[in-house]
Amino acid sequence: MANSGPPVYFVRHGETQWNKLGLIQGWTDVPLNDMGHAQAKAMGKALVSVDELKGGFQHFVSPMLRARQTMGHIAEALDIDLDTFAIEPAVKELGFGVWEGKTVWELKASPIYPADPETRFDWQPRGGESYAEGFSRMKAWYDTLTTPAFVVAHGAIGRCLIGMLTGLGPAEIVGLPMIQGRYCRIESGKAQWFDAMAAAA
Repeated sequence: MANSGPPVYFVRHGETQWNKLGLIQGWTDVPLNDMGHAQAKAMGKALVSVDELKGGFQHFVSPMLRARQTMGHIAEALDIDLDTFAIEPAVKELGFGVWEGKTVWELKASPIYPADPETRFDWQPRGGESYAEGFSRMKAWYDTLTTPAFVVAHGAIGRCLIGMLTGLGPAEIVGLPMIQGRYCRIESGKAQWFDAMAAAA
């Protein structure tokens, strides 16, 4: 069921070298690469023109370095004090346990990785989290909000957040595209994506 609470803007962090190489990051703290910094700066430039963001929003950022670096560029562009961004553990990326540092292709080829997308929603890597756990984490956090929110976070946890707010099923959540350099506005069960890189070109 879609959520009808306050609107949310979601930004995925910019590219890291691990993203470029197809390596699974999870809780591993990896900084942005040059492309990631460029994407974050483009994001800030694009968001300057969004009048809705000029008041009434709470700002949240994952404690992971790549998200905080992305947030830094956005805050500078929007002329927002960094202290107004709450470092929020709830929006930290899903942990991928023993698979962190391995490639996405290795994981997908592994016999322990479920072939069925719906089953993947409940699959928990050793030492990590399932999408189901991330979904519950996002719901518990969102239910505490009393104002609109602007969130800088990650791909997998972003799927959980957007899926929860738009009423997607488990298989749809794990397959949701999460392209860097774009941001998403979610309200009344609908998600709308905007390409910051194209706007900055």
